[in-house]
Amino acid sequence: MDELYTCTGAWRTVLQAADGADRRWTDGYCLFAALGGQGRLAIDGEQWMMTPGTIVFCNPDRFAEMQAADKRHLEVACVRFSIVRRSEAAGEEGVYRERTNRWLPDGEIETGASYRTAELVRDILAASTDTDDIKLMRREMLLYELLLRLREQSPAAGSPAAAPDHRTAIHMVTSYLQQHYNEEITRDAMAALAGFHPRVFSGLFKQETGIGFADYLAGIRIRKAKEQLLLTRDNLDEIARNVGYSNGLYLSRKFKQATGFSPKAYLSEPKRVVIYDWIGSLLALGVKPVGASYFGGLGKHFLLREEVRDLVDVGRTSVQPVIDLDPELIVAPLWLGAELIGKLQAVAPTMVVPYGDPVERLRRLADALGKRAEAEACVSRYMERGKRIREEIADIIIPGETVGLYELSPDSIWVFSEFHGRGGYNLYRAMELEPPDSVRRHVMGKGMITELRMEQLPEYAADHMFVCYPFTSDSEAWVARMMRHPVWSSIEAYRNNRIYFVDRQLFHSADMLSMIKQLELQRELLLKHGRAGGGPCVFVHERNDFNP
Repeated sequence: MDELYTCTGAWRTVLQAADGADRRWTDGYCLFAALGGQGRLAIDGEQWMMTPGTIVFCNPDRFAEMQAADKRHLEVACVRFSIVRRSEAAGEEGVYRERTNRWLPDGEIETGASYRTAELVRDILAASTDTDDIKLMRREMLLYELLLRLREQSPAAGSPAAAPDHRTAIHMVTSYLQQHYNEEITRDAMAALAGFHPRVFSGLFKQETGIGFADYLAGIRIRKAKEQLLLTRDNLDEIARNVGYSNGLYLSRKFKQATGFSPKAYLSEPKRVVIYDWIGSLLALGVKPVGASYFGGLGKHFLLREEVRDLVDVGRTSVQPVIDLDPELIVAPLWLGAELIGKLQAVAPTMVVPYGDPVERLRRLADALGKRAEAEACVSRYMERGKRIREEIADIIIPGETVGLYELSPDSIWVFSEFHGRGGYNLYRAMELEPPDSVRRHVMGKGMITELRMEQLPEYAADHMFVCYPFTSDSEAWVARMMRHPVWSSIEAYRNNRIYFVDRQLFHSADMLSMIKQLELQRELLLKHGRAGGGPCVFVHERNDFNP
Protein backbone atom coordinates (compact mmCIF):
# COMPACT_ATOMS: atom_id res chain seq x y z
CA MET A 1 0.00 0.00 0.00
CA ASP A 2 1.24 3.49 -0.83
CA GLU A 3 -0.55 5.12 2.13
CA LEU A 4 -1.33 3.97 5.67
CA TYR A 5 -3.93 5.65 7.89
CA THR A 6 -4.15 5.86 11.69
CA CYS A 7 -7.05 7.29 13.69
CA THR A 8 -5.64 9.78 16.19
CA GLY A 9 -8.91 10.82 17.79
CA ALA A 10 -12.67 10.97 17.44
CA TRP A 11 -15.22 13.02 19.33
CA ARG A 12 -18.78 14.30 19.17
CA THR A 13 -20.09 17.75 20.03
CA VAL A 14 -23.59 19.19 20.24
CA LEU A 15 -23.96 22.94 19.74
CA GLN A 16 -26.96 25.12 20.49
CA ALA A 17 -27.59 28.38 18.66
CA ALA A 18 -26.93 30.34 21.85
CA ASP A 19 -23.54 28.69 22.33
CA GLY A 20 -21.80 30.71 19.65
CA ALA A 21 -19.12 29.12 17.48
CA ASP A 22 -16.96 26.13 18.34
CA ARG A 23 -13.53 27.23 17.06
CA ARG A 24 -10.50 25.00 16.76
CA TRP A 25 -7.24 24.56 14.89
CA THR A 26 -6.94 21.27 13.01
CA ASP A 27 -3.71 19.51 13.92
CA GLY A 28 -4.36 16.56 11.63
CA TYR A 29 -6.54 15.44 8.73
CA CYS A 30 -10.18 15.70 9.87
CA LEU A 31 -13.60 14.53 8.77
CA PHE A 32 -16.53 16.49 10.16
CA ALA A 33 -19.82 14.62 9.90
CA ALA A 34 -23.20 16.18 10.70
CA LEU A 35 -25.24 13.68 12.73
CA GLY A 36 -28.24 15.89 13.50
CA GLY A 37 -29.66 19.39 13.46
CA GLN A 38 -28.48 22.16 11.17
CA GLY A 39 -25.68 24.70 11.13
CA ARG A 40 -22.53 25.71 9.33
CA LEU A 41 -18.87 24.78 9.22
CA ALA A 42 -16.28 27.28 8.01
CA ILE A 43 -12.71 26.30 7.13
CA ASP A 44 -10.36 29.26 6.83
CA GLY A 45 -13.41 31.42 6.16
CA GLU A 46 -15.01 29.23 3.47
CA GLN A 47 -18.40 27.96 4.59
CA TRP A 48 -20.44 24.78 4.18
CA MET A 49 -23.92 24.10 5.49
CA MET A 50 -24.17 21.10 7.81
CA THR A 51 -27.27 18.92 7.76
CA PRO A 52 -27.56 15.21 8.63
CA GLY A 53 -25.40 13.23 6.22
CA THR A 54 -23.03 16.10 5.34
CA ILE A 55 -19.35 15.13 5.43
CA VAL A 56 -16.67 17.83 5.20
CA PHE A 57 -12.98 17.02 4.83
CA CYS A 58 -10.32 19.33 6.27
CA ASN A 59 -6.53 19.22 5.80
CA PRO A 60 -4.12 19.95 8.69
CA ASP A 61 -3.35 23.49 9.84
CA ARG A 62 -6.77 24.94 9.12
CA PHE A 63 -8.99 27.15 11.26
CA ALA A 64 -12.40 25.48 11.65
CA GLU A 65 -15.54 27.13 13.07
CA MET A 66 -18.83 25.32 13.70
CA GLN A 67 -22.08 26.99 14.67
CA ALA A 68 -25.70 25.88 14.97
CA ALA A 69 -28.34 27.59 12.85
CA ASP A 70 -30.68 30.09 14.49
CA LYS A 71 -33.11 28.34 16.88
CA ARG A 72 -31.57 24.96 16.01
CA HIS A 73 -28.96 22.61 17.38
CA LEU A 74 -26.05 21.03 15.50
CA GLU A 75 -24.61 17.60 16.29
CA VAL A 76 -21.23 16.96 14.70
CA ALA A 77 -18.73 14.13 14.92
CA CYS A 78 -15.07 14.66 14.09
CA VAL A 79 -12.68 11.88 13.10
CA ARG A 80 -9.02 12.90 13.06
CA PHE A 81 -6.38 10.77 11.39
CA SER A 82 -2.77 10.79 10.23
CA ILE A 83 -1.27 9.51 6.99
CA VAL A 84 2.11 7.94 6.28
CA ARG A 85 3.11 7.59 2.65
CA ARG A 86 5.63 5.32 0.95
CA SER A 87 8.75 7.35 0.15
CA GLU A 88 9.66 7.73 -3.50
CA ALA A 89 13.18 8.98 -2.75
CA ALA A 90 16.13 6.99 -4.02
CA GLY A 91 17.49 4.57 -1.46
CA GLU A 92 14.31 4.68 0.65
CA GLU A 93 12.52 1.65 -0.71
CA GLY A 94 10.01 0.39 1.85
CA VAL A 95 10.32 3.56 3.95
CA TYR A 96 7.13 5.40 4.97
CA ARG A 97 7.12 9.07 5.97
CA GLU A 98 4.37 11.13 7.60
CA ARG A 99 2.32 13.23 5.23
CA THR A 100 1.38 16.73 6.34
CA ASN A 101 0.47 18.50 3.11
CA ARG A 102 -2.86 18.68 1.28
CA TRP A 103 -4.45 15.27 0.71
CA LEU A 104 -7.89 16.04 -0.73
CA PRO A 105 -9.50 19.44 -1.35
CA ASP A 106 -10.99 21.01 1.76
CA GLY A 107 -14.76 20.87 1.61
CA GLU A 108 -17.87 18.77 1.38
CA ILE A 109 -17.59 15.25 0.03
CA GLU A 110 -20.65 13.86 -1.67
CA THR A 111 -21.55 10.46 -0.24
CA GLY A 112 -23.37 7.99 -2.40
CA ALA A 113 -24.48 5.90 0.61
CA SER A 114 -24.97 8.42 3.38
CA TYR A 115 -26.59 5.91 5.75
CA ARG A 116 -23.54 3.62 5.71
CA THR A 117 -21.19 6.62 6.00
CA ALA A 118 -23.03 7.91 9.09
CA GLU A 119 -23.01 4.39 10.53
CA LEU A 120 -19.22 4.15 10.06
CA VAL A 121 -18.68 7.49 11.80
CA ARG A 122 -20.83 6.42 14.78
CA ASP A 123 -18.98 3.09 14.99
CA ILE A 124 -15.61 4.88 15.02
CA LEU A 125 -16.88 7.11 17.84
CA ALA A 126 -17.99 4.05 19.82
CA ALA A 127 -14.68 2.26 19.27
CA SER A 128 -12.76 5.34 20.45
CA THR A 129 -14.26 5.26 23.94
CA ASP A 130 -12.25 2.18 24.95
CA THR A 131 -8.53 1.41 25.09
CA ASP A 132 -9.09 -2.29 24.42
CA ASP A 133 -6.68 -3.39 21.67
CA ILE A 134 -9.35 -5.32 19.76
CA LYS A 135 -11.68 -2.30 19.68
CA LEU A 136 -8.85 0.00 18.63
CA MET A 137 -7.93 -2.42 15.84
CA ARG A 138 -11.58 -2.42 14.73
CA ARG A 139 -11.50 1.38 14.76
CA GLU A 140 -8.63 1.34 12.27
CA MET A 141 -10.53 -1.07 10.01
CA LEU A 142 -13.59 1.19 10.12
CA LEU A 143 -11.42 4.21 9.30
CA TYR A 144 -10.02 2.45 6.22
CA GLU A 145 -13.53 1.61 4.99
CA LEU A 146 -14.72 5.19 5.62
CA LEU A 147 -11.75 6.79 3.85
CA LEU A 148 -12.04 4.40 0.92
CA ARG A 149 -15.70 5.31 0.46
CA LEU A 150 -15.04 9.04 0.73
CA ARG A 151 -11.99 9.09 -1.48
CA GLU A 152 -13.89 7.29 -4.21
CA GLN A 153 -16.49 10.07 -4.05
CA SER A 154 -13.94 12.91 -4.08
CA PRO A 155 -13.27 14.66 -7.42
CA ALA A 156 -9.58 14.39 -6.62
CA ALA A 157 -9.84 10.62 -6.95
CA GLY A 158 -10.67 10.97 -10.62
CA SER A 159 -14.37 10.21 -10.50
CA PRO A 160 -16.57 12.35 -12.73
CA ALA A 161 -18.07 15.38 -10.97
CA ALA A 162 -21.73 15.16 -10.13
CA ALA A 163 -24.13 17.58 -11.75
CA PRO A 164 -24.34 20.73 -9.63
CA ASP A 165 -27.40 21.02 -7.38
CA HIS A 166 -28.72 24.08 -5.59
CA ARG A 167 -26.51 23.39 -2.56
CA THR A 168 -23.37 23.33 -4.68
CA ALA A 169 -24.49 26.48 -6.47
CA ILE A 170 -25.06 28.39 -3.22
CA HIS A 171 -21.66 27.29 -1.93
CA MET A 172 -20.11 28.58 -5.16
CA VAL A 173 -21.77 31.95 -4.50
CA THR A 174 -20.61 32.18 -0.87
CA SER A 175 -17.05 31.36 -1.97
CA TYR A 176 -17.28 34.10 -4.59
CA LEU A 177 -18.48 36.61 -1.97
CA GLN A 178 -15.58 35.78 0.35
CA GLN A 179 -13.10 36.56 -2.43
CA HIS A 180 -14.81 39.48 -4.22
CA TYR A 181 -16.59 41.33 -1.38
CA ASN A 182 -14.73 44.55 -2.33
CA GLU A 183 -16.29 44.63 -5.79
CA GLU A 184 -19.73 45.76 -6.91
CA ILE A 185 -22.02 42.78 -6.22
CA THR A 186 -25.78 42.48 -6.83
CA ARG A 187 -28.26 39.78 -5.96
CA ASP A 188 -29.25 39.42 -9.62
CA ALA A 189 -25.64 38.85 -10.69
CA MET A 190 -25.16 36.17 -8.04
CA ALA A 191 -28.47 34.54 -8.99
CA ALA A 192 -27.22 34.36 -12.57
CA LEU A 193 -23.94 32.86 -11.35
CA ALA A 194 -25.89 30.19 -9.46
CA GLY A 195 -28.27 29.59 -12.37
CA PHE A 196 -31.54 30.54 -10.63
CA HIS A 197 -34.20 33.20 -10.94
CA PRO A 198 -33.43 35.98 -8.40
CA ARG A 199 -36.51 35.24 -6.24
CA VAL A 200 -35.75 31.51 -6.23
CA PHE A 201 -32.09 32.27 -5.49
CA SER A 202 -33.00 34.43 -2.48
CA GLY A 203 -35.08 31.64 -0.96
CA LEU A 204 -32.44 28.97 -1.57
CA PHE A 205 -29.66 31.22 -0.24
CA LYS A 206 -31.46 31.80 3.06
CA GLN A 207 -32.41 28.13 3.28
CA GLU A 208 -28.77 27.05 2.93
CA THR A 209 -27.00 29.77 4.93
CA GLY A 210 -29.66 30.70 7.47
CA ILE A 211 -29.34 34.37 6.53
CA GLY A 212 -30.52 36.60 3.69
CA PHE A 213 -28.19 37.42 0.81
CA ALA A 214 -27.86 41.14 1.61
CA ASP A 215 -27.15 40.48 5.29
CA TYR A 216 -24.61 37.78 4.42
CA LEU A 217 -22.66 40.12 2.13
CA ALA A 218 -22.89 42.98 4.65
CA GLY A 219 -21.53 40.65 7.35
CA ILE A 220 -18.42 39.92 5.29
CA ARG A 221 -17.86 43.59 4.52
CA ILE A 222 -18.32 44.71 8.13
CA ARG A 223 -15.87 42.05 9.37
CA LYS A 224 -13.31 43.28 6.84
CA ALA A 225 -14.00 46.89 7.82
CA LYS A 226 -13.36 46.04 11.49
CA GLU A 227 -10.07 44.45 10.51
CA GLN A 228 -8.96 47.51 8.56
CA LEU A 229 -10.05 49.87 11.33
CA LEU A 230 -7.84 47.94 13.74
CA LEU A 231 -4.85 47.28 11.51
CA THR A 232 -4.53 50.30 9.20
CA ARG A 233 -4.55 54.06 9.46
CA ASP A 234 -6.76 54.46 6.38
CA ASN A 235 -9.57 56.95 6.62
CA LEU A 236 -13.22 55.88 6.47
CA ASP A 237 -13.62 56.63 2.76
CA GLU A 238 -10.58 54.49 1.92
CA ILE A 239 -11.81 51.62 4.09
CA ALA A 240 -15.27 51.88 2.50
CA ARG A 241 -13.82 51.49 -0.99
CA ASN A 242 -11.60 48.63 0.18
CA VAL A 243 -14.60 46.62 1.42
CA GLY A 244 -17.04 47.36 -1.41
CA TYR A 245 -18.97 50.42 -0.24
CA SER A 246 -19.16 53.69 -2.13
CA ASN A 247 -18.07 56.05 0.66
CA GLY A 248 -17.37 56.38 4.36
CA LEU A 249 -20.79 57.77 5.21
CA TYR A 250 -22.54 54.72 3.77
CA LEU A 251 -20.06 52.39 5.51
CA SER A 252 -20.68 54.21 8.80
CA ARG A 253 -24.44 53.69 8.46
CA LYS A 254 -24.09 49.99 7.61
CA PHE A 255 -21.50 49.54 10.37
CA LYS A 256 -23.82 50.97 13.01
CA GLN A 257 -26.73 48.85 11.77
CA ALA A 258 -24.59 45.72 12.16
CA THR A 259 -22.72 46.47 15.39
CA GLY A 260 -24.66 49.18 17.21
CA PHE A 261 -21.58 51.43 17.13
CA SER A 262 -20.16 53.96 14.74
CA PRO A 263 -16.67 53.02 13.46
CA LYS A 264 -15.10 55.63 15.77
CA ALA A 265 -17.03 54.37 18.79
CA TYR A 266 -16.11 50.78 17.91
CA LEU A 267 -12.41 51.61 18.22
CA SER A 268 -13.00 53.02 21.71
CA GLU A 269 -14.90 49.95 22.90
CA PRO A 270 -12.92 47.50 25.10
CA LYS A 271 -11.40 44.70 23.04
CA ARG A 272 -10.41 41.14 23.82
CA VAL A 273 -6.69 41.29 22.99
CA VAL A 274 -4.05 38.58 22.88
CA ILE A 275 -0.52 39.97 22.73
CA TYR A 276 2.90 38.42 22.20
CA ASP A 277 5.94 39.98 23.92
CA TRP A 278 4.78 43.65 23.93
CA ILE A 279 2.61 43.10 27.02
CA GLY A 280 3.84 46.20 28.84
CA SER A 281 2.81 48.51 26.00
CA LEU A 282 -0.78 47.31 26.29
CA LEU A 283 -0.69 47.66 30.08
CA ALA A 284 0.73 51.17 29.74
CA LEU A 285 -2.45 52.11 27.84
CA GLY A 286 -4.61 50.81 30.68
CA VAL A 287 -5.67 47.72 28.70
CA LYS A 288 -5.35 44.26 30.21
CA PRO A 289 -5.07 41.47 27.62
CA VAL A 290 -7.12 38.28 27.90
CA GLY A 291 -4.00 36.28 27.02
CA ALA A 292 -0.31 36.83 26.37
CA SER A 293 2.97 35.14 25.54
CA TYR A 294 6.56 35.99 26.37
CA PHE A 295 9.98 34.51 25.60
CA GLY A 296 10.25 31.34 27.68
CA GLY A 297 6.81 31.86 29.22
CA LEU A 298 5.09 34.65 31.18
CA GLY A 299 6.84 33.46 34.32
CA LYS A 300 10.13 34.65 32.80
CA HIS A 301 8.95 38.26 32.52
CA PHE A 302 10.51 39.16 35.88
CA LEU A 303 10.14 42.91 35.42
CA LEU A 304 6.36 42.64 35.02
CA ARG A 305 5.91 39.67 37.30
CA GLU A 306 3.00 41.11 39.26
CA GLU A 307 1.25 42.58 36.22
CA VAL A 308 1.22 39.29 34.26
CA ARG A 309 0.51 36.98 37.19
CA ASP A 310 -3.16 36.37 36.33
CA LEU A 311 -2.88 36.38 32.53
CA VAL A 312 -3.50 33.27 30.43
CA ASP A 313 -0.19 32.17 28.88
CA VAL A 314 -1.02 31.17 25.29
CA GLY A 315 2.51 29.90 24.61
CA ARG A 316 4.08 29.72 21.17
CA THR A 317 3.58 26.14 19.98
CA SER A 318 -0.16 26.09 19.20
CA VAL A 319 -2.84 28.63 18.33
CA GLN A 320 -5.60 26.65 20.06
CA PRO A 321 -5.13 28.53 23.38
CA VAL A 322 -5.60 31.75 21.41
CA ILE A 323 -8.72 30.41 19.69
CA ASP A 324 -10.18 29.45 23.07
CA LEU A 325 -9.91 33.08 24.23
CA ASP A 326 -11.94 34.35 21.24
CA PRO A 327 -9.82 37.50 20.71
CA GLU A 328 -10.91 40.51 18.68
CA LEU A 329 -7.31 41.58 18.10
CA ILE A 330 -3.97 39.77 18.18
CA VAL A 331 -0.67 41.66 18.45
CA ALA A 332 2.35 39.71 17.26
CA PRO A 333 6.00 40.71 16.67
CA LEU A 334 7.50 39.99 13.29
CA TRP A 335 10.01 37.54 14.77
CA LEU A 336 7.28 35.00 15.57
CA GLY A 337 7.77 33.87 11.98
CA ALA A 338 5.52 33.59 8.95
CA GLU A 339 4.07 30.18 9.87
CA LEU A 340 2.73 31.11 13.31
CA ILE A 341 1.67 34.60 12.20
CA GLY A 342 -0.25 33.07 9.28
CA LYS A 343 -2.16 30.84 11.68
CA LEU A 344 -2.94 33.77 13.98
CA GLN A 345 -4.22 35.83 11.05
CA ALA A 346 -6.74 33.08 10.33
CA VAL A 347 -8.07 33.38 13.90
CA ALA A 348 -8.56 37.16 14.29
CA PRO A 349 -7.25 40.49 12.95
CA THR A 350 -3.53 40.37 13.68
CA MET A 351 -1.31 43.43 14.04
CA VAL A 352 2.19 42.39 12.98
CA VAL A 353 4.72 44.61 14.76
CA PRO A 354 8.14 45.06 13.12
CA TYR A 355 11.40 46.11 14.71
CA GLY A 356 11.67 49.84 15.25
CA ASP A 357 10.80 52.74 17.51
CA PRO A 358 8.98 51.47 20.64
CA VAL A 359 7.15 54.78 21.10
CA GLU A 360 5.78 54.66 17.56
CA ARG A 361 4.83 51.05 18.26
CA LEU A 362 2.86 52.21 21.31
CA ARG A 363 1.08 54.84 19.24
CA ARG A 364 0.13 52.34 16.56
CA LEU A 365 -1.33 50.02 19.18
CA ALA A 366 -3.13 52.97 20.79
CA ASP A 367 -4.71 53.95 17.46
CA ALA A 368 -6.16 50.45 17.08
CA LEU A 369 -7.70 50.63 20.55
CA GLY A 370 -8.89 54.23 20.61
CA LYS A 371 -6.26 55.09 23.24
CA ARG A 372 -4.20 57.77 21.48
CA ALA A 373 -4.70 60.32 24.27
CA GLU A 374 -3.51 57.79 26.86
CA ALA A 375 -0.49 56.97 24.71
CA GLU A 376 0.54 60.61 24.34
CA ALA A 377 0.17 61.22 28.07
CA CYS A 378 2.29 58.14 28.82
CA VAL A 379 5.01 59.18 26.36
CA SER A 380 5.06 62.71 27.74
CA ARG A 381 5.54 61.47 31.32
CA TYR A 382 8.23 59.05 30.20
CA MET A 383 10.24 61.64 28.25
CA GLU A 384 9.95 64.16 31.08
CA ARG A 385 11.23 61.55 33.54
CA GLY A 386 14.17 60.80 31.26
CA LYS A 387 15.03 64.51 31.10
CA ARG A 388 14.99 64.82 34.90
CA ILE A 389 17.20 61.76 35.35
CA ARG A 390 19.67 63.21 32.84
CA GLU A 391 19.90 66.27 35.06
CA GLU A 392 20.44 64.07 38.14
CA ILE A 393 23.34 62.21 36.60
CA ALA A 394 25.01 65.25 35.03
CA ASP A 395 28.02 64.91 37.35
CA ILE A 396 28.35 61.19 36.52
CA ILE A 397 27.99 61.31 32.74
CA ILE A 398 29.21 64.79 31.98
CA PRO A 399 28.42 66.62 28.71
CA GLY A 400 30.62 65.35 25.89
CA GLU A 401 31.05 61.85 27.30
CA THR A 402 29.67 58.95 25.30
CA VAL A 403 27.54 55.96 26.32
CA GLY A 404 27.43 52.57 24.64
CA LEU A 405 25.18 49.53 25.01
CA TYR A 406 26.59 46.02 24.56
CA GLU A 407 25.64 42.41 25.14
CA LEU A 408 27.94 39.51 25.88
CA SER A 409 27.50 36.11 24.29
CA PRO A 410 29.75 33.07 24.88
CA ASP A 411 31.92 33.83 21.82
CA SER A 412 31.40 37.49 20.86
CA ILE A 413 30.02 40.85 21.90
CA TRP A 414 27.14 42.77 20.32
CA VAL A 415 26.58 46.51 19.98
CA PHE A 416 22.99 47.69 20.37
CA SER A 417 21.03 50.62 18.99
CA GLU A 418 18.15 52.48 20.61
CA PHE A 419 15.58 50.20 18.96
CA HIS A 420 16.47 46.73 20.21
CA GLY A 421 15.64 46.64 23.91
CA ARG A 422 18.21 46.33 26.69
CA GLY A 423 17.35 49.85 27.85
CA GLY A 424 18.78 51.46 24.71
CA TYR A 425 15.81 53.75 24.05
CA ASN A 426 16.10 55.07 27.60
CA LEU A 427 19.77 55.92 27.15
CA TYR A 428 19.66 57.49 23.71
CA ARG A 429 16.17 58.99 23.44
CA ALA A 430 14.74 59.57 26.94
CA MET A 431 18.02 60.67 28.57
CA GLU A 432 19.51 61.90 25.26
CA LEU A 433 22.95 60.45 25.97
CA GLU A 434 25.45 60.39 23.12
CA PRO A 435 26.77 57.17 21.51
CA PRO A 436 30.36 56.84 20.22
CA ASP A 437 30.79 58.10 16.66
CA SER A 438 31.35 54.55 15.33
CA VAL A 439 28.07 53.39 16.91
CA ARG A 440 26.23 56.42 15.54
CA ARG A 441 27.46 55.74 12.01
CA HIS A 442 27.08 51.96 11.88
CA VAL A 443 24.39 50.96 14.40
CA MET A 444 22.06 53.76 15.50
CA GLY A 445 18.65 54.15 13.86
CA LYS A 446 18.90 50.85 12.02
CA GLY A 447 16.88 48.85 14.51
CA MET A 448 19.31 45.94 14.38
CA ILE A 449 22.46 45.01 16.27
CA THR A 450 26.08 44.52 15.23
CA GLU A 451 28.25 41.58 16.22
CA LEU A 452 31.89 42.28 17.02
CA ARG A 453 34.95 40.17 17.56
CA MET A 454 36.54 41.07 20.87
CA GLU A 455 39.48 42.64 19.00
CA GLN A 456 37.03 45.15 17.44
CA LEU A 457 35.63 46.33 20.77
CA PRO A 458 38.00 49.32 21.28
CA GLU A 459 36.73 50.86 18.01
CA TYR A 460 33.14 50.83 19.38
CA ALA A 461 33.95 51.50 23.04
CA ALA A 462 32.33 54.42 24.90
CA ASP A 463 33.26 56.51 27.94
CA HIS A 464 30.49 54.68 29.81
CA MET A 465 29.61 51.12 28.77
CA PHE A 466 26.42 49.31 29.75
CA VAL A 467 27.07 45.59 29.30
CA CYS A 468 24.14 43.18 29.31
CA TYR A 469 24.10 39.43 29.95
CA PRO A 470 21.75 37.01 31.75
CA PHE A 471 22.39 36.87 35.48
CA THR A 472 22.19 33.08 35.73
CA SER A 473 24.49 30.41 37.10
CA ASP A 474 24.89 29.01 33.57
CA SER A 475 26.43 32.26 32.33
CA GLU A 476 28.92 32.87 35.12
CA ALA A 477 31.74 30.81 33.62
CA TRP A 478 31.67 32.24 30.11
CA VAL A 479 31.15 35.81 31.34
CA ALA A 480 34.21 35.48 33.56
CA ARG A 481 36.16 34.11 30.58
CA MET A 482 35.01 36.97 28.33
CA MET A 483 35.95 39.59 30.94
CA ARG A 484 39.46 38.14 31.26
CA HIS A 485 40.14 38.94 27.60
CA PRO A 486 43.17 41.27 27.40
CA VAL A 487 41.30 43.75 25.16
CA TRP A 488 39.49 45.17 28.19
CA SER A 489 42.68 46.64 29.66
CA SER A 490 43.00 48.87 26.58
CA ILE A 491 39.55 50.41 27.10
CA GLU A 492 39.35 53.60 29.16
CA ALA A 493 35.87 52.84 30.47
CA TYR A 494 37.28 49.70 32.07
CA ARG A 495 40.28 51.49 33.53
CA ASN A 496 38.06 54.33 34.80
CA ASN A 497 35.45 52.14 36.48
CA ARG A 498 32.69 53.03 34.00
CA ILE A 499 31.42 49.63 32.94
CA TYR A 500 27.96 48.77 34.27
CA PHE A 501 26.50 45.28 34.01
CA VAL A 502 22.73 44.87 33.67
CA ASP A 503 20.66 41.69 33.74
CA ARG A 504 19.30 40.75 30.32
CA GLN A 505 16.35 39.02 31.99
CA LEU A 506 15.20 42.47 33.16
CA PHE A 507 16.40 44.60 30.26
CA HIS A 508 15.44 42.39 27.33
CA SER A 509 12.00 43.93 26.73
CA ALA A 510 11.32 47.15 24.84
CA ASP A 511 7.65 47.56 25.71
CA MET A 512 6.59 50.83 27.27
CA LEU A 513 5.97 49.71 30.86
CA SER A 514 9.21 47.73 30.94
CA MET A 515 11.13 50.74 29.62
CA ILE A 516 9.65 52.95 32.34
CA LYS A 517 10.80 50.49 35.01
CA GLN A 518 14.21 50.00 33.35
CA LEU A 519 14.70 53.77 33.38
CA GLU A 520 14.46 53.80 37.17
CA LEU A 521 16.90 50.89 37.43
CA GLN A 522 19.39 52.71 35.21
CA ARG A 523 19.07 55.82 37.37
CA GLU A 524 19.65 53.76 40.51
CA LEU A 525 22.66 52.04 39.00
CA LEU A 526 24.34 55.27 37.95
CA LEU A 527 23.67 57.11 41.21
CA LYS A 528 24.64 54.14 43.37
CA HIS A 529 27.81 53.05 41.60
CA GLY A 530 28.88 56.00 39.44
CA ARG A 531 32.41 57.36 39.73
CA ALA A 532 33.42 55.11 42.65
CA GLY A 533 37.13 55.20 43.45
CA GLY A 534 39.55 52.32 43.56
CA GLY A 535 41.18 50.04 41.04
CA PRO A 536 39.80 48.68 37.77
CA CYS A 537 36.45 47.00 38.30
CA VAL A 538 32.95 46.65 36.91
CA PHE A 539 29.75 47.80 38.58
CA VAL A 540 26.94 45.28 38.74
CA HIS A 541 23.37 45.55 39.91
CA GLU A 542 22.93 43.54 43.06
CA ARG A 543 20.31 40.82 42.61
CA ASN A 544 18.11 42.26 45.33
CA ASP A 545 18.07 45.60 43.49
CA PHE A 546 15.36 44.13 41.26
CA ASN A 547 13.68 41.58 43.42
CA PRO A 548 13.24 39.17 40.44
